[in-house]
Amino acid sequence: MFNSVRVRLTLWYVAMFGLLLAGFSAFVYLVLSQTLYERLDQSLSQTAQSVAGEFRSELEETEGGALPSAAQALTELRLHRVYVGIFDGEQLLAANFDGDQQIPIPNELLSVPPGDDAIFHTIQGYQKEGARVAVISAHTNGKDYLVVAAEPLHNLVEQLESIRQIFYIGFPLSLLVAGFGGFILAKGSLAPVVAMSNQAEQISARNLHERLSIGNKGDELGHLARVFNDLLARLDSSFESMREFMADASHELRTPLSIIRGEADVALSQDRDESEYREALATIQDETKRLSRIVDDMMALARADAGQRPLQIAEFYLNDLVEECCKAARVLALREGVSLNLDPTADISYRGDEELLRRMLLNLLDNATKYTPSGGSISVKVECESANVKIVVSDTGVGIPAESASHVFERFYRVDKARSRADGGSGLGLAIAKWVAEAHKGSIDLISSPGHGSKFTVSLPR
Repeated sequence: MFNSVRVRLTLWYVAMFGLLLAGFSAFVYLVLSQTLYERLDQSLSQTAQSVAGEFRSELEETEGGALPSAAQALTELRLHRVYVGIFDGEQLLAANFDGDQQIPIPNELLSVPPGDDAIFHTIQGYQKEGARVAVISAHTNGKDYLVVAAEPLHNLVEQLESIRQIFYIGFPLSLLVAGFGGFILAKGSLAPVVAMSNQAEQISARNLHERLSIGNKGDELGHLARVFNDLLARLDSSFESMREFMADASHELRTPLSIIRGEADVALSQDRDESEYREALATIQDETKRLSRIVDDMMALARADAGQRPLQIAEFYLNDLVEECCKAARVLALREGVSLNLDPTADISYRGDEELLRRMLLNLLDNATKYTPSGGSISVKVECESANVKIVVSDTGVGIPAESASHVFERFYRVDKARSRADGGSGLGLAIAKWVAEAHKGSIDLISSPGHGSKFTVSLPR
């Protein structure tokens, strides 16, 4: 049950609501209790002042200020559940009580005359709840008297008990209603999440083109749906690239395998002389080398995609690496009737993966050699700037159309498929070159036009 987000949200809501309601109830109860006590004290004070006024008036009106007449006047007052007494010191002169039992007044309240303000005190032990007492002074005819007004706390305690009963009953009922409402609210709030979850369950590799429906695009759930849809779009693109990669890889591998199988079938179909067997084996050897290159390139890209080919950083001279690559590529270039020239440069110290950079340069030089006709030329130069080192490989080859320039770094892409297969290209060289440059936090750019050659510029941060 607690695995449900709706249940947990409801419990948290009920807990927070319960704490707030308990705090509010306690505050209201304390305020009401204080207010009732203040009203009782005010009522007792007003009663005591009224009695003191009547007492002074009776003393002043009776001949000689006779106390019996004044006391008799006190007993005629109509009071409701209030005890009133007039004391001379600790001696009770007169009393009036509307109730079943006279309230005992402690002597300590009568020993010290109060000032102008009333003194309030709670008598414990009277009945069950006690009584509240107000004492004021009444000065008349040159003598001080004490007027005491007292009232049992039974009614006040009953009122507070009624309020507590309301809280005792209302609190759990409020929590019950809050829990039910919170569950409905949580269920309604999470309904879009449940709907998105149900939609997401229906999405697989076969229908990655589908997207989650977005209700309110401005709220958090709408933002979540947009993020998930963006993720689906990236996954769809990745799966599409993977499918294309697998299809292209299968096509690339099928061609040399078909040639190998065909040569083997022809060679084994009947007895042949040694030269024919050698020719078949040579063809098989060439196609096997081509297969090895394709597999090596595919493994390199696969490891790069999986992050399993970390850079082996070392410090070396970049100009020496470029010179070595040009020497190795010059042999193939001269065989094709293409000249390869390297502009001299000063020593350039660089920190990077020397083996990967070597592979990148050889791929660029091999690509330039294949697409430069006999009599053409390839030039290589290294430019050192304050923040970057640039390696520029230019050729006078056939060039690349503008519509193909943005695709040449894609895997297995060819501008001229027939010619590339004839020359043994796999369509992975430039993709590897781009990955190596980006792995070094750099970039590779192309400027080309048909009939005017191509210019590859590798920019590496120093």
